[in-house]
Amino acid sequence: MYRAYSKDELRAVHDIITTFGHVTYQDGSMLEVEFFKRTGQHRAGGALYMCAWRMENGYYDGKF
Repeated sequence: MYRAYSKDELRAVHDIITTFGHVTYQDGSMLEVEFFKRTGQHRAGGALYMCAWRMENGYYDGKF
């Protein structure tokens, strides 16, 4: 089931990218842990990777 990212969740993903640099699919478990630390929300590593990929490719530019 799809659950849209809130602005706070998108900021958390942005902060993770800023802190750790470009993320890859292999970073999924690290993304899950860091995302939970920052938001208290659970998201799958693959979904977070895709969110980071979309963010790096400008899909969320209008959200900030």
